[in-house]
Amino acid sequence: MSISTGATAPGLVLGHAGAAGPARAHAAALGRPFRPTASRQELVEAVAAAAGAPAFVLAPEAELDLGLTGELAETARGHAVRLGVLPLPPDPAAAARLLDRSARAAVAGPRHPHRTLHYCDFRSEAVPGPRHSYGSADSDAFVARLAEGAEAVVLHGHGNGADFRVGRHVLCLQVDPLRPAPGRPGEQYLPCQGGGPCRLEHKTGFRAFHGAGAVRTRLLVLLSCSAWQPAGGLLGPRFQLARRLLDGPHVAGFVASTRINHGTPQLGAAVERLLDTGAPLGEVALRINLLAGEGLASYLCVGDPELRIPADAGPGSAEAPAAGSRAPARRAARPAPAGAAAAVPVPVPDEPRAARRLVQSRIVRSAVAAGDRPDADLALADRLAAAALRPAPDGELDRLLCAFLGATLARRGPDVHDYLSGSVGYSPEERTGLLHHCGHRLLRLRIVPRDLPAGALALYVCERCGSAHTLPPGGEPPRAALGPTTLTLHLARPLAAGGRYTAARQPIGGHPEAALPVAELAPGAREITVPLPRDGAPGLRRIAVALVADGEFSVHQLPLTDDRSTRTTPRKAGRPCWTP
Repeated sequence: MSISTGATAPGLVLGHAGAAGPARAHAAALGRPFRPTASRQELVEAVAAAAGAPAFVLAPEAELDLGLTGELAETARGHAVRLGVLPLPPDPAAAARLLDRSARAAVAGPRHPHRTLHYCDFRSEAVPGPRHSYGSADSDAFVARLAEGAEAVVLHGHGNGADFRVGRHVLCLQVDPLRPAPGRPGEQYLPCQGGGPCRLEHKTGFRAFHGAGAVRTRLLVLLSCSAWQPAGGLLGPRFQLARRLLDGPHVAGFVASTRINHGTPQLGAAVERLLDTGAPLGEVALRINLLAGEGLASYLCVGDPELRIPADAGPGSAEAPAAGSRAPARRAARPAPAGAAAAVPVPVPDEPRAARRLVQSRIVRSAVAAGDRPDADLALADRLAAAALRPAPDGELDRLLCAFLGATLARRGPDVHDYLSGSVGYSPEERTGLLHHCGHRLLRLRIVPRDLPAGALALYVCERCGSAHTLPPGGEPPRAALGPTTLTLHLARPLAAGGRYTAARQPIGGHPEAALPVAELAPGAREITVPLPRDGAPGLRRIAVALVADGEFSVHQLPLTDDRSTRTTPRKAGRPCWTP
């Protein structure tokens, strides 16, 4: 496939359902052919028919849900279509402003002093290759350059749709004049967007928070989890930073993923090179999706897919990026207590159960090093490491591990596997045929310690909700029944030797939650029922259940809102992994 760096035949504009009228006028303004579509199937077929060319889909915001955008992205990947979508808000005036900005962006010339900027939060130093590349240690310099303005910016880091970490800085919708009005009942928003605490208020390592107005670029690529969430996602449109950027004066279009994903630092460098050579945004989204192989295509261009760096834009400043002072760790690592370094020596086991005991030990040690657990838990880490040498049933050790998991869920949150970050690799995603509680598809990947492959874990990811289940390989996710006051997990098979479980709601802003005391499960148990929190706290939260049985642990999580459930109408395809 060739990169589209020069003039091409004008791409098709597709006006879907209620957006057909505005889309027809927009196609005329752009000088491109137009075709209306009435049904979702007709729209998908029209995108497929645009094989090898651009296609720009304009549709009502409510119609572009996760199911349709996913189908469009996969169709575009299968037919080499440089796809762009533009969800039109229900307010006619807001939709008209969005279309006017899109039309003007198509003919705009260069306006910023820098051609491209690239930032990767997963390395302290710059990634080799891009003209202006920055790592987390130089986040001050990157934010300063971003304020000056660039024709295209590639931002690779942690995010949740409403805020994105940039080293010692945070891009956050809530600190901008464009921030939304507080969330209302029935909407999907973060606690801070409904009057609750900021999830980062306990972090002391951040220098500044910046709003949408600080993102001064015409083209933006966000290599981050769930950076744009279509209708029916965990966050409503008005609570997302990327969507609000289109209402501002700078960003004309962006490329973002609709779900959780994993990408190497080299991906951002490759994307910057594409943009620098004149590739349009639709080409960038297509290329990223092609890298997913058999996995689901999740990146979309939101805006005109033919937007690119103007041909007459200069190379930008040739000087080397100013090096910012090295950023301190977000949380200062505490010195290891006396004797902590002398951990129990353990040979690398190749028996999976023994290897996973050693992985459990590493998780405990990482939690202590991060300051999330006291030094006394190092004794548990030593016992788990010693158990790798003598794999045998140990109910008391399982109980202690379950208590650790409960305390961790209550203080840090449900993504316990993140304690292994930096020492593991991720396998390609696999389709499972299962549906999450929300009715959307579950994907499976393996988290593999680089020096201990026998200790791999299976991670099930929902295309809408993110991380859903962390299990031993071969384990099957339970199905969830979420009632008004309880959550019940129906296990895939009975527990031969029984087990222990605990649960907690995700903490916000450093305010620990109360963990459910460790409870016993008798041999043959097939379900776990836990009570739901009763305080009606506003905004999106997660609840997680940890299970330890016969030396193995699993964590199962799903999102909650103040009305207890975020479940949408379930799909009929696939084997159900939810309960009506």
